[in-house]
Amino acid sequence: MDQMITLLARAGAWLYTGALVCLTLGPPSVRPETPIPHDLEHLGAFGLSGLLISIGYRSRYVFIPLAGVGLSAVLEALQMWVPGRHPRWIDFAMDASGSN
Repeated sequence: MDQMITLLARAGAWLYTGALVCLTLGPPSVRPETPIPHDLEHLGAFGLSGLLISIGYRSRYVFIPLAGVGLSAVLEALQMWVPGRHPRWIDFAMDASGSN
């Protein structure tokens, strides 16, 4: 049973990470609108990613925070080349905090 949970969490983590990439680098018009403040959206979105990764890769306790901060940095940096998007330090801070 534990192995099944690990496999499901890994699959969910990769699918969810793919969705985060699409939503982060896609045009602003495709992002869902919520009543939640922008910073909390980032914290929650990357928090769920961090949770799934930490369940799926329990034994890699050093990898998890590095992957979260790395993903956050790469996604924010890539926004420099996406029309209509812009990287912000506060978004990076919220994303990195949520993922850990």
